Amino acid sequence: MSWQQLATEIEIWATEQKTITLWWRDDDAYTNSAALTQLINLTNHYQIPLCLAVIPSQLEISLIERVEQQPLVWISQHGYSHQNHAPANQRKCELGADRLFEVIASELLTGQNMLQHAFPKQFFPVLVPPWNRLAHSLVNELANMHYIGLSTLGPRQPRKDLVVQNVHVDIINWKQRQFAGEKHCLTQLIQHLQARRLNQIDRQEATGLMTHHLDHDAGCWQFCRQLCEFLKPYSHVQWQQPNRLFSKASVISLV
Repeated sequence: MSWQQLATEIEIWATEQKTITLWWRDDDAYTNSAALTQLINLTNHYQIPLCLAVIPSQLEISLIERVEQQPLVWISQHGYSHQNHAPANQRKCELGADRLFEVIASELLTGQNMLQHAFPKQFFPVLVPPWNRLAHSLVNELANMHYIGLSTLGPRQPRKDLVVQNVHVDIINWKQRQFAGEKHCLTQLIQHLQARRLNQIDRQEATGLMTHHLDHDAGCWQFCRQLCEFLKPYSHVQWQQPNRLFSKASVISLV
């Protein structure tokens, strides 16, 4: 798909007097870097709130010092160590069913406390599982572990006990570890917006952009910059503040 097709979709939303809600989640944060500075400068330039998913066990003081004075940066929890514990024949997963729940819960709560202490004004207790995977049995316990939300990949399945707010546009081709391509990324974005508009999925779920600043090549940065610039003129396209997306008032009541 093309930028013109994105413009057409955005204009249909305007004709129907609907607001397009978006949000930005960036994963694997743990240290300050030139890439992080580039990301923050980009989002600040366009005044876009940013959710940084931080790996607690790898957290460095340089990251705390870099973001603590950034009013548009919010902090969520990216697992605990971002280590793969899945068997060799399965997809990578840190928070899978192959480990004891007590062990996983202890790590997650330790990480949660670390981030709360490190970012008292910016952290909100939302779990972003590494590789966007976790055991279903763990999901059922998150509310009891003081989490208010969960964020993975793909259209959400609403819950009574948690705010689920996922991402839907992955700009990286992970097999080749490079930019996934303009057409691929625009297709993900347009298809999610279309599905929302047509009530094929939960229309209330903001469309999520997922980035990984430490893995970006030039194509990734160019696409992010171009997307921000392209969306800027549309008043009915609104980037959401992450902590508000996951506020307890947003928990969906299921019939």
